[in-house]
Amino acid sequence: MKDYSVAGLSVWIIAGFAITILGQFVALALIPATRGFTSIVPTMACVLFFIASLAISARLVHSGVELSLLTPIATVVLQILVLAVSIIVYKESASPMKIGLLLGAALMIGAATRL
Repeated sequence: MKDYSVAGLSVWIIAGFAITILGQFVALALIPATRGFTSIVPTMACVLFFIASLAISARLVHSGVELSLLTPIATVVLQILVLAVSIIVYKESASPMKIGLLLGAALMIGAATRL
């Protein structure tokens, strides 16, 4: 099998990142539906998505991906995605200041991972 890579990262590592972030995103988006872990089906889905995402993260780290790279990228992407879901799906309010500070923090975390 040919080893494909983008910016020095194999397609499998990039896919692992994407699946990890997507799984955590789904789990976080399900938290309100769990009603404090009292609703069984959403709770089971939430827990399973978290477990699967953490397992993939562990495999990525085991394969050589630096934790100091994986964690900040996942955190930034998740913060932005969860903010969007909380506003669009759960009708929570978000001031322009809150959104601006979050995006600013995301930029700073992104810059810090480059150092």
